[in-house]
Amino acid sequence: MKKIFLKIVIGVVLACILFVCFLYTNNEIGVTSSKLEADIRSSQKIKDDWTVDGSVSSTMAAYISYPQDLSDHSFSVYVNRPGLSFGYFFRGGGTLSGIQRGIVEFTVEGYNERAFISMNQQQVQQLEIDDGNTIQVVDIDRNKPFAIVLPINAGNITFYDVNKDNPEGKPLPHLQLQLPQQLPFL
Repeated sequence: MKKIFLKIVIGVVLACILFVCFLYTNNEIGVTSSKLEADIRSSQKIKDDWTVDGSVSSTMAAYISYPQDLSDHSFSVYVNRPGLSFGYFFRGGGTLSGIQRGIVEFTVEGYNERAFISMNQQQVQQLEIDDGNTIQVVDIDRNKPFAIVLPINAGNITFYDVNKDNPEGKPLPHLQLQLPQQLPFL
């Protein structure tokens, strides 16, 4: 009787291990925040000499990858699914002319955060978040690309270039794109 019980327990444990391995290999568990850069470099074939820079929140991660001469780029947007999830899941990425020339805002259906990604050719140096009561100012390095994650309900977001304090300095526009909550199966 003990031998049968032991065989059943070993069988159940092996089945559980195989199930977890299956989930992990099919990317059903997610990528931890500490392994996002490695996942980006691997899945999007980013060279070792490229910079990978980004922003991670509890539900979304956004990254921009680029060479030192800023001649090219690749972006990545990940979300952390609610429920049984141990990490982030890829939702979109690649190269967009909007990111090369301007600022693109990404939202994901069902998530309360948004990502702003840019190669910063416009030399954005400041971001203002106006919630109706106060204006929060975030400085941005005007010589570097950026990827920033902010809550959707943070308020009005306005980007300014190096001419902000000049009479001709105007807020910079950004393109808005929505990514699907889940990628379709191919």
